[in-house]
Amino acid sequence: MFRNLKPDIKCADIYTLDTESLRRGGVRGLFFDIDNTMEPYSTPKPGARLSEWLERLTAEGFVIGILSNARQERIAKFVGGFPPELRDRILYVYKAAKPLKKGFRKLLADAGLRAEEGAMIGDQLFTDIWGGNRAGLTTVLVTPIDPSIEPPFVRFKRIFEKPFIRNERKQS
Repeated sequence: MFRNLKPDIKCADIYTLDTESLRRGGVRGLFFDIDNTMEPYSTPKPGARLSEWLERLTAEGFVIGILSNARQERIAKFVGGFPPELRDRILYVYKAAKPLKKGFRKLLADAGLRAEEGAMIGDQLFTDIWGGNRAGLTTVLVTPIDPSIEPPFVRFKRIFEKPFIRNERKQS
């Protein structure tokens, strides 16, 4: 049942992601989870570092998307915190129901991309990675920014991720 939990790439954070390698591999769209991937959990607006980095990526031709299980209000407020010239170029899907394929497919369609042209970047195996793999995207697992401030249900899910992460380390 839990095959497809292995990420294609692992990195410390989004800023250490080798976007040039992804581009060479045919990736044109970078799709992110927000909480503990782009910014610490429940951060209401993006910081300057994130805005500058995404601005550079869009200038390099990447389509940027946000795929989140959060409500529309949360995502709209976060995206609304980007500078206007960037905000209008960020696609997003709220209540994505990750790991189901529906949200991934919608974001790909909105971006005009095929699955093999997209990469899902997130901090959770059971939502971001499993869903991205099921949808045919390249998947990137990043270390959560600050797990200490996650809500109880996320901390509970992390208990079940640990054996898969440990098993992968043994196989590496």
